[in-house]
Amino acid sequence: MSVLKPDTLPEGAPFAIGATIVAALRQAPALAGAKVLDNPKRSSDLQDGARIVFFEDQADKLIGQPGQSQKRTYGFSVGAINRTENDRQGAHADYRAAKRVIRSCMPEIVKLVQIEGRGVVEGDVLYRLENIDVGGGLVLGLFTIDYRDPG
Repeated sequence: MSVLKPDTLPEGAPFAIGATIVAALRQAPALAGAKVLDNPKRSSDLQDGARIVFFEDQADKLIGQPGQSQKRTYGFSVGAINRTENDRQGAHADYRAAKRVIRSCMPEIVKLVQIEGRGVVEGDVLYRLENIDVGGGLVLGLFTIDYRDPG
């Protein structure tokens, strides 16, 4: 009978990657004073605060399964809402700061999973959400990471 090796990511790779990014966003000096939300549950969670940065899981897709190490693509979004006098400028500045924080997380993420491809890739960026009035400036970006799940 074979013995299972300990699971290094008991909550799964997407949770571990997301938790790493959220922790870094919360500690980033450029985002000091902004409320950082991890997967807000209701649109009302986004209504309070002059500066909000939020992280949200989107999808974790299987790309291929050679052997036991699954190749997957994890997608997440990061948004910046700003309700100050210069809301559009502020949202762009906070989003840019958040994007730089995400890229700086790569050494920590590489400790969690084997990265495939180019690492973190920024995709589409939106400036409006359908049916949601944020009451200020909004920048929302979609990111993906190709990885192999160690477990």
